[in-house]
Amino acid sequence: MAILRPDATTTFGGVTVNEYLLTKHNPNHIDMPSVSMEGKVIGVTVHNTDWISVASGTTPAEQYTRATVNNNMKDVRVHYYVDNVCAWQNLPHSLSGWHAADGSGNGNRRTIAIECIMSSAYNSTDKKSEDNAAKLAAALLKQYGLDINHLYTHTHWLNVRDGRNGTIDQLNTMYNRYKMCPAYILPHWAEFKKKVQSYLNAGTSTISAPSAKQLYRVRKSWADAKSQLGAYSSLENAKKACKVGYSVFDANGNAVYTNGGKFTKGQKVAIRANTPLFASAETTSVTRRISGTYYLYDGIACKNGRYRITTKPEFCGKTPVGQYVTGYVSWDNFNQ
Repeated sequence: MAILRPDATTTFGGVTVNEYLLTKHNPNHIDMPSVSMEGKVIGVTVHNTDWISVASGTTPAEQYTRATVNNNMKDVRVHYYVDNVCAWQNLPHSLSGWHAADGSGNGNRRTIAIECIMSSAYNSTDKKSEDNAAKLAAALLKQYGLDINHLYTHTHWLNVRDGRNGTIDQLNTMYNRYKMCPAYILPHWAEFKKKVQSYLNAGTSTISAPSAKQLYRVRKSWADAKSQLGAYSSLENAKKACKVGYSVFDANGNAVYTNGGKFTKGQKVAIRANTPLFASAETTSVTRRISGTYYLYDGIACKNGRYRITTKPEFCGKTPVGQYVTGYVSWDNFNQ
């Protein structure tokens, strides 16, 4: 497989970030996480993975990303790989990863994962990788309004999983026989934290203007790349191309516009057999399967082309919402 080319390159917290999202690039149909982290991020988890030699013209972070695409990273899925040169983003922040070995725990489901590529030599190259990881961690904490107490190690989540008790930093560094990670940073975790704190104190970490144009993609949902109708540098052109039941997504997978054109409040809809019902517009977890006749609660299109439904026409628009809304259903399950 040829060296990957990012869809966009930005500078985030002083680190060059190459975006290559597996939600868009998955030619080998590798298994992917599906749980949303939208509005649920509680911190950043730091990992170490081993330094590797790479061909001229690329970096270890690109090579690890390529290995993931090729299904050579087993079931590891992280948001960022970071080396001494740059970072490669593999997952949108709105999607959980597989990295903390805590199943459905907060490590996997609610933290952004950084894999810092280093060696045991702790030479100048390793120190630059670590510095880039610290800058990226600080920028992410700042982006989500979090402080240094929301910086975690992989080992923290293993200790939580195993029922250990202690402060955040005690759990970050406490011995766990399963794994001590980040292996090359843990011996000086306190110093690493100070470095992250210094970048937090340095000023606002913002995303610079991208060297590649922002592209707005028109899809039924961000995860459904096969439904894409097109990608546009102009938001207005993307909106014009957006069919009913489709949404316009920015480069981070956020829906910025949804076309709900022909559906109205109180409209009667026949829902196909075995249709997934969701508890919100963003979640990927199915509450249950339904079919039959329902009514559109307000006729307003939500994220992922979903609409709120209810069981009786007199319930439409009534509050409290939780008492009258049955759930969310994607419009393409309506028999029209």
